[in-house]
Amino acid sequence: MKRLQLSVTFALAACTAAVKPLPPYYTAANVDHPKYSHTKFIAGVGLSTLSAEDADTRAKANVSAQISSQVQSVMTSDQAFTSKTGDTTESVSQHTSVRTDFDRADLIRIAEREQQGDSYYSFAVLDREATDRELAAQSSADLAKFQSAAAAAMRARNQHESGVFASAATEAMHARGLLDARFVVRRAITGRAAADEHQYAEARNGLLAEIEKARANRVVGVVFSSKATGSHLGDLAINAIKRLGMRPDSTACKDRDEKTRTDATELAVEPEESCMEGPLGEKCEVVVHLVAQACSGNTSGAGTVAQVRGVHPSDRDKARKSAWDKVTQQAVQAAVRDALGSAIAIGGE
Repeated sequence: MKRLQLSVTFALAACTAAVKPLPPYYTAANVDHPKYSHTKFIAGVGLSTLSAEDADTRAKANVSAQISSQVQSVMTSDQAFTSKTGDTTESVSQHTSVRTDFDRADLIRIAEREQQGDSYYSFAVLDREATDRELAAQSSADLAKFQSAAAAAMRARNQHESGVFASAATEAMHARGLLDARFVVRRAITGRAAADEHQYAEARNGLLAEIEKARANRVVGVVFSSKATGSHLGDLAINAIKRLGMRPDSTACKDRDEKTRTDATELAVEPEESCMEGPLGEKCEVVVHLVAQACSGNTSGAGTVAQVRGVHPSDRDKARKSAWDKVTQQAVQAAVRDALGSAIAIGGE
């Protein structure tokens, strides 16, 4: 009996000795891996009772989750980051808000694996500096595009070329969304602003300020042909401009002073009406042409309300009214947007 007890004791001791303890960096967040310190790497541990591959997936997901959490922290605490002082006006600060996640999981690698019984452990790492270089290279074309378009927009603004400014600013803003997200992710990974972010942020915030100024001063002078007299076309065009977020008035470009001309656009409204006797009686057809012209610069655009028709067996006035009733607010707004979209690039906003 005593010999049996000794055998069991030796067996238990052998099993205990066979279980290799996990390195402390698998279980403690504040313990560095000897080769992968927190200052240079973002590390994540994955545990699985299914397979080593499942542990790998969980470890990489842990690293991605840390980055996503840090991204939100950067956006919350440093939303108004600029090139020098870190402070911007409220309106510009609101524009810098972005939503982004880390989408380069291919840069996370498994550095180490462990197994204890039926449990699998994986240790994943992301090199902070190498990832920053990769994201910088990935964004280089968009950054160059933004810088070129932003510079063109600011030159146009200084030269009072409102149409050119709007087009160039729209192009710059298309690139800006991705760049904002990339720079936030890079700061989340490295813990500091990238070297090229300072210049970008200064250009971005300067351009945003000019866009806000242009929008605040933007006005559309609606000029109607005498043919529009007596129709509801005037109200429809003015309401369309208001719905697009712009201020309408009735001043043509030639009647504006130099100070107000920069952010002004003229919208000429020219309806065509044709009435005649047809096989079914009196018939009237109406089509509306709109031409927009920036008061500063030479950009222009056109829109058309497609032809509509009204018919009455014997009364031409009723046929005319029937045609004009088919000129709807929706149709006029679409035509106004088409015209102004080419003249001042409102479609990109």
